[in-house]
Amino acid sequence: MNLGAAAFWLFLAAVAVVINWRNKHREAMKYEMARFLIERNPKVDEKQIMELLNPPPPAPEWLVHKPGYSYRGLRAIGATIMFIALGIALVAVWRGILLGMHDKSVLELSTAVPLLAALGAGLFFASRYCARPENEEDDRTRR
Repeated sequence: MNLGAAAFWLFLAAVAVVINWRNKHREAMKYEMARFLIERNPKVDEKQIMELLNPPPPAPEWLVHKPGYSYRGLRAIGATIMFIALGIALVAVWRGILLGMHDKSVLELSTAVPLLAALGAGLFFASRYCARPENEEDDRTRR
């Protein structure tokens, strides 16, 4: 085994030890806080202590929904899909010029273009029914 592999395994062992120590330290701090609260106020509710010892996990950041995320996402995805459809249309025209319009690949590409364009336009216009971002003004209110 070379020195690099040994250093890698030592690093992994050190990370495991630090994570284990941190988890134990957190748990000890929770119980220390509960003990402190009970000493200060003997009439602490059992529900409060259980909530302190077992707090609900925080929601991941990617699950937190802010107004305007759906609006921007649908607009961006719809526009991207419509540009992809435009690119496929250009490829279909180019292949049609080179191979002839009745080639199978040209017909398949030209069939996919309106489907993708309709999907992109549908997503783009579906964004009208989503909440707009708070910092973005409505175009109709400017007039």
